[in-house]
Amino acid sequence: MPIADKVTKYFVSVDQNNYQNWFRQITLQLESGGTVYIGFPKERPADWLQFIGSATSLFMTQDEFADVYHILQSESSVYFTALDLGMQVGIVHTDNFLAENNADELGVRAGQKLGELILRARKQKSGA
Repeated sequence: MPIADKVTKYFVSVDQNNYQNWFRQITLQLESGGTVYIGFPKERPADWLQFIGSATSLFMTQDEFADVYHILQSESSVYFTALDLGMQVGIVHTDNFLAENNADELGVRAGQKLGELILRARKQKSGA
């Protein structure tokens, strides 16, 4: 599960085809070597977050495409976090959103459960 993994490159496509119900896609390459596929269907599927080795698939709805693309275009440093520890989370964010010194503040801003989940994932990742 990537936690605040820096995006090193991204690819965007908007297409039309006859076999999918979504036409907007973003692929991220992460500093860790992992990849992320973000699909934007009209309706989010039940299995909207998937982990396969170092690859992550995240499905957001079509109306979220512009917001994600804007972050990628406008920010100098962009990160990706995806967690599945009882609560599923997929986030494309700026560098200061999950900074170590903001971890406690995150719990207040984004809801205590999310803050606790990210802190727990960090501890598991570091082996603490």
